[in-house]
Amino acid sequence: MSKSDSLHERGNALENQFFANLDAKLLEELKVKQDHDNIVAEFARVSGIKDHSILEAIVKLGVTTQSFSALRVFPLVAVAWADGTLDDAERTTVKAIASTHFLLNQCPASKLLEKWLEEKPSSDMFEAWEAYSKTLAASLPAHDADELKKAILNEIHAVATSSGGLLGWSAVSSGESKVLKRIEAALTRS
Repeated sequence: MSKSDSLHERGNALENQFFANLDAKLLEELKVKQDHDNIVAEFARVSGIKDHSILEAIVKLGVTTQSFSALRVFPLVAVAWADGTLDDAERTTVKAIASTHFLLNQCPASKLLEKWLEEKPSSDMFEAWEAYSKTLAASLPAHDADELKKAILNEIHAVATSSGGLLGWSAVSSGESKVLKRIEAALTRS
């Protein structure tokens, strides 16, 4: 074998190694991108949020789908229990809304929801939810935080009015009104 052939073979080996490393790097970047896209898609399913920029902002913050499910479902339960009892209409509404965020009976958030529907969550849980929500709202861009707040407020208002009040009057009790305001405050950027 001549020196020229040897040099050519080593050059080919170096070139192959370079492209193998480049291919591995590109494949890893593609995998990371695919994983990220899967996480964003899962957040879209869990949250019901369609706005891609809000989803991207939440994922970028490192929020998990499990914690986000709790963020979305807890206010529903808090409003349902606000007057001290949870009636069938409220339970049905909570479950219907929750089913848009995750598959009932098929994930940990579903088990948590069932527990909350049987037993009123503690005030410590409400305080933890408020702290988490305030931090998340402050971390999101203003527009995204406002959109998330609007979505949650629409859902909890549906729960608050699901019992209907007496002949359509006082559809929202004073207890529910207090909880609605507390939730809105937690979701408002300061």
